[in-house]
Amino acid sequence: MGFSLRHKARAAARQAALGAVGATLIVVGVMFLTLSAYIALSLATEPVVAALILGGAYLGTGLITLAFIGPKEADHVPPRDQLTANGDTLASAFLQGMQTGTVVRQTLRN
Repeated sequence: MGFSLRHKARAAARQAALGAVGATLIVVGVMFLTLSAYIALSLATEPVVAALILGGAYLGTGLITLAFIGPKEADHVPPRDQLTANGDTLASAFLQGMQTGTVVRQTLRN
C-alpha cells in the first residue's frame, strides 16, 4: 500500500515537473516569435506601428480567450420558483420522500 502511494506521488511530481518545463519552453518560444515578428514588422513599418500591431494582436487573443471561460449553463442556479419536482415545490417533494422513507422503514420492521 505504501509503495502505491509513493509511486503515485512520484508520478505526480514527474508530471508537474514536465508540465513546468513544457510551459517554460512555450513562454520562451512565444518570446522569440514575438521578437521575430517585431523585427519583421519594424522593417516593413515604423517601430511604433509594429509595437501597436503586436500589442493589439496579443490583446485581441487574450480577450477572445477570456470570452471562452465565461459562465456556463451548468453554473447557472435557477430562480426559487423554478425549483420544482413534478409540479410540487422542492420542499414538499423532500417531505414526501421523507414520509415514503418512514413508511418503508415501518414496513421492513414488521
